[in-house]
Amino acid sequence: MNEQFSLIETLTFAESGDLPVQGTLIEQIFHLLNSKTVFSDIIIHQNSPIMLRQPKRLVAVSDTPVTLEEMEEFFEVIEPNWKERIQDRAFDRSKDLHSARIRLNCFTFQGKKRLGCVIRRFPTAPVPLNQVGLRKNSQEFAKLYSGLVLIIGDTCQGKSTTIASLLDEINKNRSGHIITIEDPVETLIPQRKSIITQREVGTEGDVQSYYLGALDALRERPDVVLIGEIRDSETAQEALALSESGPLVFATLHARSTELGLQKMLRLLGNSDMQAQALATALRGVICQALLPSMRGDSYHLTTECLTVNAEAAKLIEARNISGIRPLLEKLERTGDAGCHTMNSDLASLIKAKKITLDDARKATTDRAGFMELFNSKAA
Repeated sequence: MNEQFSLIETLTFAESGDLPVQGTLIEQIFHLLNSKTVFSDIIIHQNSPIMLRQPKRLVAVSDTPVTLEEMEEFFEVIEPNWKERIQDRAFDRSKDLHSARIRLNCFTFQGKKRLGCVIRRFPTAPVPLNQVGLRKNSQEFAKLYSGLVLIIGDTCQGKSTTIASLLDEINKNRSGHIITIEDPVETLIPQRKSIITQREVGTEGDVQSYYLGALDALRERPDVVLIGEIRDSETAQEALALSESGPLVFATLHARSTELGLQKMLRLLGNSDMQAQALATALRGVICQALLPSMRGDSYHLTTECLTVNAEAAKLIEARNISGIRPLLEKLERTGDAGCHTMNSDLASLIKAKKITLDDARKATTDRAGFMELFNSKAA
């Protein structure tokens, strides 16, 4: 590899296997997407080799840098109007390649002197719910007919895959109208027993914002609605209003734990007594999740915590006593409440089975103090 990239590993001959080192950039990407090589993202920078984000490392595919001409040719295929689009900011595109579905984020950097792109691969169809890695208590949310379910976690932690599986489970088992509002549409959900309306957010999509998509959904006779991300107060309020009007609403929030997600939701709603009471009434449950690299670094493991809202949890939310949620989760888990579990118990199971490392688990836990207490007591 060129000296300026010498600190980044390159795939060994054995690892690269059938991966092409020649051909157009488009051909190389297509081969990568259809290869057996494990990765979550392809990162492409002009004047650098193609990079892969693997569970435990960032690695170059080869020593050959991608040229400006190759980047421009690739962007022309993705977005013929890319030169105008990229002047203001990065732009997203989703593409269905039959054997793979991808989301691309295309951008400039170094004062618009260089081009870059990050490609994320998604399943071409929803993963069956019993294969995602969710516990039974989280799978039960697919049996609900009304209320609000929040899926919480950092970015790139598998929330979209979880939701697609939950929605497809509903799709397999009952008739109705499922509406998704996404940026961009990721996994395509096939029509089974339900009608599927997947709407894309964006200037050239189906609707300008999550908020407007949620507002539209009220008039589209939905049975189930997905709001791909709650980013602002308007969207939070509309998600709550939708769930109060009859359908089952799934929505995602970027947060590190169940408590932080609930705090964020209350803050976006205005932190008033009235909104806290409305959230306590509408909320059916929270799934907080993270993806951890396997010990061997060749796959990921899903770890979650689940709060199924009962009368006690609803009272805490209504009183905005979010600090009481963690002790409640722990108590319900100790007493055998099947609707709740902590992430630490998931992490402990994976560590015991030698599937993940203690260090990776420590980074992912939603309750570091509890994690340290749990493993210090085991070591003693």
